[in-house]
Amino acid sequence: MHRPPPALTAALPVAVDVEPLAALLEEQGGSHLALARRMLGDPEDAHEAVQEAWIRAWSRRGSVRDPGALGAWVRAIVARECLRRLRWRAARQWLSLAAWLPDSVDPALAADDALDRARAVASLRAVVDRLPPRQRLVWGLRFDEGWSVAEIAAATGIGPETVKTHLKRALQKVGAP
Repeated sequence: MHRPPPALTAALPVAVDVEPLAALLEEQGGSHLALARRMLGDPEDAHEAVQEAWIRAWSRRGSVRDPGALGAWVRAIVARECLRRLRWRAARQWLSLAAWLPDSVDPALAADDALDRARAVASLRAVVDRLPPRQRLVWGLRFDEGWSVAEIAAATGIGPETVKTHLKRALQKVGAP
Protein backbone atom coordinates (compact mmCIF):
# COMPACT_ATOMS: atom_id res chain seq x y z
CA MET A 1 0.00 0.00 0.00
CA HIS A 2 1.33 3.44 -0.95
CA ARG A 3 1.52 5.98 1.90
CA PRO A 4 2.19 9.70 1.58
CA PRO A 5 5.52 11.00 2.88
CA PRO A 6 5.56 12.06 6.57
CA ALA A 7 5.96 15.73 5.64
CA LEU A 8 2.60 15.61 3.85
CA THR A 9 0.76 13.65 6.50
CA ALA A 10 1.80 16.17 9.19
CA ALA A 11 -0.21 18.85 7.36
CA LEU A 12 -3.28 16.69 6.86
CA PRO A 13 -6.29 17.13 9.14
CA VAL A 14 -6.62 14.80 12.10
CA ALA A 15 -10.01 13.18 12.54
CA VAL A 16 -11.42 14.16 15.91
CA ASP A 17 -13.07 11.35 17.81
CA VAL A 18 -16.76 11.77 18.45
CA GLU A 19 -16.50 11.41 22.24
CA PRO A 20 -14.07 14.30 22.89
CA LEU A 21 -16.07 16.65 20.67
CA ALA A 22 -19.36 15.65 22.31
CA ALA A 23 -17.81 16.11 25.77
CA LEU A 24 -16.43 19.52 24.78
CA LEU A 25 -19.79 20.69 23.45
CA GLU A 26 -21.50 19.60 26.65
CA GLU A 27 -18.82 21.21 28.83
CA GLN A 28 -18.64 24.52 26.97
CA GLY A 29 -22.27 24.82 25.91
CA GLY A 30 -23.06 27.45 28.52
CA SER A 31 -20.05 29.51 27.51
CA HIS A 32 -20.98 29.29 23.82
CA LEU A 33 -24.52 30.36 24.59
CA ALA A 34 -23.33 33.27 26.75
CA LEU A 35 -21.05 34.45 23.95
CA ALA A 36 -23.84 34.20 21.37
CA ARG A 37 -26.29 36.00 23.64
CA ARG A 38 -23.87 38.85 24.25
CA MET A 39 -23.21 39.20 20.55
CA LEU A 40 -26.77 38.80 19.29
CA GLY A 41 -28.81 40.18 22.18
CA ASP A 42 -31.68 37.77 21.60
CA PRO A 43 -31.78 34.51 23.59
CA GLU A 44 -33.69 32.64 20.90
CA ASP A 45 -31.36 33.80 18.15
CA ALA A 46 -28.40 32.89 20.37
CA HIS A 47 -29.70 29.34 20.82
CA GLU A 48 -30.16 29.00 17.07
CA ALA A 49 -26.68 30.38 16.37
CA VAL A 50 -25.05 27.95 18.81
CA GLN A 51 -26.98 25.04 17.34
CA GLU A 52 -25.95 26.02 13.82
CA ALA A 53 -22.33 26.44 14.89
CA TRP A 54 -22.34 23.04 16.59
CA ILE A 55 -23.76 21.42 13.46
CA ARG A 56 -20.96 23.03 11.44
CA ALA A 57 -18.35 21.91 13.96
CA TRP A 58 -19.73 18.38 14.04
CA SER A 59 -19.84 18.08 10.27
CA ARG A 60 -16.31 19.50 9.91
CA ARG A 61 -14.67 17.66 12.80
CA GLY A 62 -12.48 15.82 10.30
CA SER A 63 -10.80 19.10 9.34
CA VAL A 64 -9.29 19.71 12.77
CA ARG A 65 -5.51 19.90 12.52
CA ASP A 66 -4.75 20.19 16.23
CA PRO A 67 -7.03 18.24 18.59
CA GLY A 68 -5.53 20.22 21.48
CA ALA A 69 -7.08 23.38 20.06
CA LEU A 70 -10.54 21.87 19.68
CA GLY A 71 -12.14 24.23 22.20
CA ALA A 72 -10.80 27.35 20.49
CA TRP A 73 -11.79 25.91 17.10
CA VAL A 74 -15.42 25.40 18.15
CA ARG A 75 -15.57 28.81 19.88
CA ALA A 76 -14.31 30.42 16.67
CA ILE A 77 -17.09 28.71 14.73
CA VAL A 78 -19.64 30.07 17.23
CA ALA A 79 -18.18 33.59 16.92
CA ARG A 80 -18.23 33.43 13.10
CA GLU A 81 -21.84 32.21 13.10
CA CYS A 82 -22.83 35.14 15.29
CA LEU A 83 -20.98 37.54 13.00
CA ARG A 84 -22.79 36.04 10.02
CA ARG A 85 -26.13 36.61 11.76
CA LEU A 86 -25.20 40.18 12.67
CA ARG A 87 -24.37 40.95 9.06
CA TRP A 88 -27.70 39.73 7.78
CA ARG A 89 -29.99 40.67 10.60
CA ALA A 90 -32.56 43.28 9.64
CA ALA A 91 -32.76 44.78 13.13
CA ARG A 92 -29.16 45.42 14.21
CA GLN A 93 -29.61 44.92 17.89
CA TRP A 94 -26.62 43.41 19.65
CA LEU A 95 -27.32 43.26 23.33
CA SER A 96 -30.41 43.90 25.34
CA LEU A 97 -30.23 46.35 28.18
CA ALA A 98 -31.47 43.71 30.57
CA ALA A 99 -28.30 41.66 30.10
CA TRP A 100 -26.19 44.63 31.23
CA LEU A 101 -28.26 45.67 34.19
CA PRO A 102 -27.49 43.99 37.48
CA ASP A 103 -29.85 41.23 38.60
CA SER A 104 -30.37 43.10 41.82
CA VAL A 105 -29.51 46.60 42.88
CA ASP A 106 -26.81 46.92 45.51
CA PRO A 107 -28.54 48.21 48.65
CA ALA A 108 -25.47 50.35 49.33
CA LEU A 109 -26.31 52.39 46.25
CA ALA A 110 -28.87 55.10 46.64
CA ALA A 111 -31.88 54.91 44.33
CA ASP A 112 -30.64 57.92 42.39
CA ASP A 113 -27.20 56.35 41.92
CA ALA A 114 -28.76 53.13 40.62
CA LEU A 115 -30.91 55.11 38.19
CA ASP A 116 -27.92 57.14 36.99
CA ARG A 117 -25.96 53.93 36.50
CA ALA A 118 -28.81 52.35 34.53
CA ARG A 119 -29.05 55.44 32.31
CA ALA A 120 -25.30 55.42 31.68
CA VAL A 121 -25.40 51.74 30.73
CA ALA A 122 -28.39 52.33 28.45
CA SER A 123 -26.58 55.23 26.79
CA LEU A 124 -23.46 53.13 26.23
CA ARG A 125 -25.50 50.22 24.84
CA ALA A 126 -27.28 52.57 22.43
CA VAL A 127 -23.94 53.72 21.03
CA VAL A 128 -22.55 50.17 20.84
CA ASP A 129 -25.74 48.97 19.12
CA ARG A 130 -25.06 51.42 16.29
CA LEU A 131 -21.51 50.20 15.68
CA PRO A 132 -20.90 48.32 12.42
CA PRO A 133 -21.06 44.51 12.86
CA ARG A 134 -17.29 43.87 12.95
CA GLN A 135 -16.72 46.67 15.45
CA ARG A 136 -19.54 45.26 17.63
CA LEU A 137 -17.97 41.82 17.35
CA VAL A 138 -14.50 42.88 18.46
CA TRP A 139 -15.99 45.17 21.12
CA GLY A 140 -17.98 42.28 22.57
CA LEU A 141 -15.10 39.82 22.49
CA ARG A 142 -12.64 42.33 23.98
CA PHE A 143 -14.71 44.09 26.61
CA ASP A 144 -17.50 41.60 27.38
CA GLU A 145 -15.49 38.38 27.05
CA GLY A 146 -12.09 39.78 28.01
CA TRP A 147 -10.30 38.25 25.02
CA SER A 148 -6.90 39.49 23.88
CA VAL A 149 -6.37 40.89 20.40
CA ALA A 150 -4.60 37.67 19.41
CA GLU A 151 -7.52 35.54 20.63
CA ILE A 152 -10.02 37.70 18.74
CA ALA A 153 -7.93 37.47 15.57
CA ALA A 154 -7.65 33.69 15.85
CA ALA A 155 -11.35 33.21 16.56
CA THR A 156 -12.69 35.50 13.85
CA GLY A 157 -10.11 35.15 11.12
CA ILE A 158 -9.57 38.92 11.21
CA GLY A 159 -5.91 39.96 11.30
CA PRO A 160 -4.56 41.35 14.60
CA GLU A 161 -3.89 44.79 13.11
CA THR A 162 -7.42 44.90 11.70
CA VAL A 163 -8.81 43.88 15.11
CA LYS A 164 -6.89 46.79 16.66
CA THR A 165 -8.26 49.14 14.02
CA HIS A 166 -11.84 48.01 14.68
CA LEU A 167 -11.31 48.42 18.44
CA LYS A 168 -9.84 51.89 17.98
CA ARG A 169 -12.72 53.02 15.77
CA ALA A 170 -15.29 51.53 18.15
CA LEU A 171 -13.68 53.33 21.11
CA GLN A 172 -13.70 56.60 19.17
CA LYS A 173 -17.40 56.22 18.39
CA VAL A 174 -18.22 55.32 21.98
CA GLY A 175 -16.26 58.35 23.12
CA ALA A 176 -13.66 56.56 25.21
CA PRO A 177 -10.35 58.38 25.66
